[in-house]
Amino acid sequence: MDQYQVTPYDAGVLADDVDLARYFEAAAKGAKKPKNVANWILNDLQSALSTAGKTINDCPIPPEALDELVNLIDTGKISGKQGKEVFSEMFSSGTGAAAIVKEKGIEQLSDTNAIEKFCDEVIAANPKPAADFKAGNAASLNFLKGQVMKLSKGKANPQLAGEILEKKLKG
Repeated sequence: MDQYQVTPYDAGVLADDVDLARYFEAAAKGAKKPKNVANWILNDLQSALSTAGKTINDCPIPPEALDELVNLIDTGKISGKQGKEVFSEMFSSGTGAAAIVKEKGIEQLSDTNAIEKFCDEVIAANPKPAADFKAGNAASLNFLKGQVMKLSKGKANPQLAGEILEKKLKG
């Protein structure tokens, strides 16, 4: 629990199965946030293995590849939602996360200048929700953020888009 910053529950589940514990330790070895690796193993990986009728020993995703995926999400290169898509592809093809992200072009856009352009377009195209937000309707920001996501084909970093929209509308 101390070494990997996991909850007592996670530690219990992982320690219950020696093979699962070995897989986790191998995957978490280079992880910046071992807790996130544990979450992926205990939720997505176990579910996928169960659905496929496989055990951790038959796992098509090597532990290092799972760590690579979690690091892509933790560093903001891809979103959690994109991570699920990449994970699914990794599980069925055995291909590494970075290769899938590159091949499918699903990298999250975190370029502030590019997102600012999307925000400017959305604000110009939606004067009423923009005015509503300025008048105190916080929910309008979510609508505008959704429009930025639509315009960027889901690639914009949603947190960054929200921050930029808010700054532009309050400024």
